[in-house]
Amino acid sequence: MPHAKPRGIAVVDVGYTNTKIAVFSPDGKLAAERKAPSRHVEGPPYRHIDPEPMVDFCRRTLTELDRILPIDVIVPCAHGAALACVDRDGKLALPVMDYTSEPPADIVADYRKIMPAFEEAFCPLLPMAITHGLQLYWQERSEPEGFARIATVMPWIQYVGFRLCGAAVTEISSMSCQTHLMDTRSQQLSSMVKARGWTRFFPPMVKAWDTIGTLKPEFKAAGFRGEGHVMAGVHDSTANFMRYVCAGIDRFSLVSTGTWSIAFDPSAPLDVLDPARDTNTNTDVLGRAVCCSRFFGGKEFEAVSGGAAAEAATLDHVAAIVARSTFAIPSFTPTSGAVPDSGGKGRIEGAPPSGDAERSSLAALYCAQMVSEQLDAIASQDDIIVDGPYSQNGVLLAILAQLRPAQRVLASDLRDGTTAGAAALGLIEDGRLPMIPLSLVAAQVSAVPGLEAYHAAWRKKAYGQR
Repeated sequence: MPHAKPRGIAVVDVGYTNTKIAVFSPDGKLAAERKAPSRHVEGPPYRHIDPEPMVDFCRRTLTELDRILPIDVIVPCAHGAALACVDRDGKLALPVMDYTSEPPADIVADYRKIMPAFEEAFCPLLPMAITHGLQLYWQERSEPEGFARIATVMPWIQYVGFRLCGAAVTEISSMSCQTHLMDTRSQQLSSMVKARGWTRFFPPMVKAWDTIGTLKPEFKAAGFRGEGHVMAGVHDSTANFMRYVCAGIDRFSLVSTGTWSIAFDPSAPLDVLDPARDTNTNTDVLGRAVCCSRFFGGKEFEAVSGGAAAEAATLDHVAAIVARSTFAIPSFTPTSGAVPDSGGKGRIEGAPPSGDAERSSLAALYCAQMVSEQLDAIASQDDIIVDGPYSQNGVLLAILAQLRPAQRVLASDLRDGTTAGAAALGLIEDGRLPMIPLSLVAAQVSAVPGLEAYHAAWRKKAYGQR
């Protein structure tokens, strides 16, 4: 590339709800961004994603943003729960399955018989159609004519790049995000993929930061100034994790929050993982297996708070809740998180909370306890960095810090680690990560009387120890 550093890096971040294009300067600073809604179609043949609004948005927006900074590099980034099945002409052979689709019970039962062991894929079978292997199996069983037309299968992330430049590739973070498609230890396609004869579908694997092509002319209107090199791209949660690695942080546990609370720990050994506790691995762009755990953090907070604002919580209200032994027992959504077999069994025990302040305080207390369980599930021992909405909840952070006195709890001011982490890939030189500093603030440690005894009683109730 003629320029020592790209003049502008555009991240095309295709989320479940919105597609965002964010442009970053060579020092990793956000210069501009645009958003458009993602489109989901009920079916037939199943609930699916329509990629055309995303493609149209790129056509409209990349040239506009190129006027702000010349776009020399484009980094695709997307959620890791979809596959694109493409025919020999580069058209979709089958619609891109929406991971909220509900597969038939007989398909799920039969898939359980063929899916790889946890010790190979380090991923349990996830609910709905989140697991890529189940998606392919369902398509093979229910749509044989369309399946027969498949020439290439790409993660949704790399399909974004394929639409931008025409090159078909795969990439390790995208292929290893709880997919059942990869043998985590060997970083080869899984035994199930080989047994099903699916190996032929997957194009070559490249590095996330490799240039795979240049923008097609349809995305560059007259006056486009940038070079338009398209990189292979990265799984969105892994991009967020990599932003902290690019800050020079070595040993740490990241709790990345939003709709989901996902904890990452690159130092945890794989043998601590337990499928019953919703643990798994992601593989980062450097090829390292990263132990993860999760729970439906945003939805669980909403369920307990009843919609009360997070800002309504106070430590005084938490102390009152603890003193009178009011408990929120998991889980209030169909997922169990780190507490096995708790999905859909959520309940309030003791005097129920009254008013927004108490409901929000109970939600903060409950979610801090669930985050602590998440961290236990991956044997977390180092500094804990929290980003996303939970990082703005001082009550939740203070409780978490009291529950885990041997570790520092740090709040990140990073507002969109996904796009910032993806943009950092555009600054990799000779395989070396850039160094981009971050601001982290130590959380206040609460001193809620009786919290330790309360938490021990909560754990007995949560794990069914009567």
